[in-house]
Amino acid sequence: MFTGIVETIGSVVTLENDILEVKTDNKNFFNLEIGTSIAIDGCCLTLRKYNIDSLFFQVSDETFSRTAINSEHCGFVNMEIPLTMNSLLSGHLVQGHVDEVIKINNIEKLEGQLWNFTFEGANKKYIVDKGSITINGISLTVVDPIENLFKVAVIEDTYNNTNLKHLSVDDNVNVEYDIVIKYLEKLNYDN
Repeated sequence: MFTGIVETIGSVVTLENDILEVKTDNKNFFNLEIGTSIAIDGCCLTLRKYNIDSLFFQVSDETFSRTAINSEHCGFVNMEIPLTMNSLLSGHLVQGHVDEVIKINNIEKLEGQLWNFTFEGANKKYIVDKGSITINGISLTVVDPIENLFKVAVIEDTYNNTNLKHLSVDDNVNVEYDIVIKYLEKLNYDN
């Protein structure tokens, strides 16, 4: 379980066959137990090993088929260590289970170091105005949803400390819809 508050940006060194190597200088990601879950662009991956400055993960076919982790990736990933019982829950509850891949439709720089990102291709039944959503592992708030389009307002700190600054229009991103909405849907479906 995660919060969607990105701790650092890692750079993809290699993605060969089913092994992903990510380099980071954030020491919080080292000396973790092998088998620890780490959110990589919102995808919960299991730490396989690490060396002086890189972490290694095995990526399953399911992960390749359901996420934007592939050879067309921008090369920078958002990283988060799992939530503990002593952690502050600054974002929202994030499982690290990517629901689907959606596309950036527009990026607009506003005054005062603010940006609007518009995304397309989302499942409209999970998009709630002012509701929580996770994009590439970042806890964000939905604004102005219309059909399969929605916006998020991005503040300077989020822009500078995530891989959003490396993305462009038409890039694919991972999305995880709010777990509460999915549980409510399941509850209504079963009744």
